[in-house]
Amino acid sequence: MKRGFWNNNKIILTAIIIVIALVIYTSGIVKKDCARDKLCFRANLEECTTARLITIKNDNVYSYTIHSSFGNTCTMEVKMERIALGADPQFERLLEHKSMQCNLPRDQLSTMDPDDFNSFIDYCSGPLKEGLYELVIQRMYTIVVKELDGILKQAQEALLNKI
Repeated sequence: MKRGFWNNNKIILTAIIIVIALVIYTSGIVKKDCARDKLCFRANLEECTTARLITIKNDNVYSYTIHSSFGNTCTMEVKMERIALGADPQFERLLEHKSMQCNLPRDQLSTMDPDDFNSFIDYCSGPLKEGLYELVIQRMYTIVVKELDGILKQAQEALLNKI
């Protein structure tokens, strides 16, 4: 009787271990580490399976993480890990250690390119996206002010010539 009890417990314990392993595997707790392999990450993105990627663009270090997702969207997090050395301090303030969460439509994953923010930024939200947009607005403002300065000088000269 004792022997049958032990065999049943071994079967139950084995079944519990298998169930736990399946839950961990399907939940995305363990993410595939693609390191710097963009092809590995892109393949995982197209399938929306959990993965990580560290990449360098313009001497800035980014990390990408695909989280386990259910439904019609795939969740990817993009984080600016480190700004390029010598970059404007404002970049550091607005972007470094900031992240954005992207809820990407599953039917468009094959068109998304992690190297091209324009391919997916419309589906993102968070401090990194806000910082990027703030920089764009500041640059546009600077350009507009420079152009207006030239127009104002021309207008002043025209007014002075009429007087």
